[in-house]
Amino acid sequence: MFAIQTYWFFVLCVYFIGQVSSDSGSTSDMNGENNGGSLIEDAVASEDSGFTWAPPDDYDNKTRPGTPGTLLDVNCSVYVTKLGPFSDRAMTFFISFVLQCWWKDERLPSHKAMVDESDRKIWRPLITPVIHADVTKNEEMIYPVVYPGRVVFLTKVYDMRVPCQMHLYTYPHDRQICGLHMSFVGGLKVGWTSSLYLQTESPIAISMTNVRSAFKIEQVDFISYTLNVQSYRDTCIYQSGTCDYSGYADCIKMGVKCFKAENLNTTACIECLQFGGRCKQHTPIQDCSPFLDKVNLVGDFHTTLEFRFALSRLLSYQILHTYVPSSCVVAISWVSFWLDPASAPARTSLGVTTVLTMVTLSTKIGATPEHNYVRAIDIWMLSCKLFVVLALLEYAFVNFAARQASKAPIIPERTDADEGEEDKSFVPNEDSLDETSAIQLPKIKFTITGYNMAKKLDYVSRFLFPTFYIAFVATYFGVLSSFEH
Repeated sequence: MFAIQTYWFFVLCVYFIGQVSSDSGSTSDMNGENNGGSLIEDAVASEDSGFTWAPPDDYDNKTRPGTPGTLLDVNCSVYVTKLGPFSDRAMTFFISFVLQCWWKDERLPSHKAMVDESDRKIWRPLITPVIHADVTKNEEMIYPVVYPGRVVFLTKVYDMRVPCQMHLYTYPHDRQICGLHMSFVGGLKVGWTSSLYLQTESPIAISMTNVRSAFKIEQVDFISYTLNVQSYRDTCIYQSGTCDYSGYADCIKMGVKCFKAENLNTTACIECLQFGGRCKQHTPIQDCSPFLDKVNLVGDFHTTLEFRFALSRLLSYQILHTYVPSSCVVAISWVSFWLDPASAPARTSLGVTTVLTMVTLSTKIGATPEHNYVRAIDIWMLSCKLFVVLALLEYAFVNFAARQASKAPIIPERTDADEGEEDKSFVPNEDSLDETSAIQLPKIKFTITGYNMAKKLDYVSRFLFPTFYIAFVATYFGVLSSFEH
C-alpha cells in the first residue's frame, strides 16, 4: 500500500511540474515537446517493467522446460468450491474445483512478474480430465504468474459431472467411493502438495459450506501414479496419502453464517471454507523408478493425479421418512388383535388400510429398474408388508373360526325326569295350548369351541407378532452394521 501511494505521489508531482513548465512558456513547449508527458510515460514504463514480462520471439512454448531426458516436476493442489449432489440413480456427481499447478521454467525471469499471455506464449502442461466426465467448464482463471525462482503458477477452473459406479446392495446403509483423475502428458512427474494460497496443509481443500450431499465425507485419498494406456500392468503408485475429514459436521450448520463478509475472517469460517482435514502421507509400496523412466513426451505412458472421496450415507432422512413410518404402520396393524372378533367391519378396514399404506410407502422409496439386484431397503419394506398382511390373514382365520362356532348344533341339557317321560305321548289340544305359559322349557347350554379358539389366537398374536418383528429389526440392523465395519 505504501509503494502504491508513493507511486501516485511521484506521478502527480511530475504532472504538476509539467503543467508549471507549460504555463511558463518553455522553449521545449514551443518546439512541440511535452517534457511532463514523457516523464510520466517513462515512470510508468519503468514501474511496469518489473511486473510485466513478455516472452521473447525465440521462446518455444511447445518445448517443456527442464533438462532434456529427465522428467519435469509439477506440483498441484485442488480446492473444491462446490460438491454434490451425488445421484445414485444416474450414478454421477457434480463437482466444481480449482486446480492449481506450479513448475519451474528456467527460460523465464527470476523476479516476480505477470507474464504477457495475450497469445498464450509460455509453455503449460497438457491436462486431460476424466475421459467419461461431462465437462461443462474448463478455463484458466488468471494468467500465469512468474514468482521468484522462475516458478510459474497456473490456475484452472473446472465444472464437471463425473461418473461414479455405486453399489447399492446395503442401501441406505451403503458406503461409496467416488473420485476423478487427471492425466498429465508430456514427460512430467506430477505430485500432490499443499497450496500456497490456502490456509491448510492439505492438498485437497473443500469449501464445506457448499457441499450438497446425502453422504458424509469420511476421508479423501490422493494418489499419484504412472499409467500406460496400452497396459495397466505398468501402473505404479509413487505418492499416496489420506486426509481424515471427521469433524466437519459443524461446518454444515455454519453455511449461512460463513457467507457473510463480516464473518469471513473468523477462525471457524476460515476452517470451514478451506477444510482440509488431517492428512498423512503413505510410504510407497514399490519403487516406481523403472516405470517413471518409461514416461515419455508422446503421452502413451504418462502420470496421473487422482483424488477420491470415501462416503457413507447419512441415515437421518431414511429414519424419519422410511423406518419410523413403516414401523408405525406395522404396530397399528397389531391393534386388530385387541378388538372383538365379532367386530368384522372395524378389523377388516384396519387391516386393509395398513396394507395399502405400506404399499404407498414402498412406492416412495423409488424403484431402480437399472439395478438388477435387491437392496436392503427392499428387504425392509417387503418384510413390513408381510407383517401387515399376516395380521390381516390372522383376522380372516379368527373370523372363520367364529362363524363355524355359530353353525354348531345346539344340544339341550336333559334331566332324569325328562328321560322318564320320554316314552309318554303328548297330544296337544286347545286346553293344553292355553296352558303353555305354565310349561317350563329346559335350559340350553352352547358348546362354542371355535369361538374360544379365535379368542385364544388373538391373545397369542398380541405377543407373537411384536416378538417376531423385534427379532427381525435386530437381525436387520445387526447384519447391516457388520457390513459397515
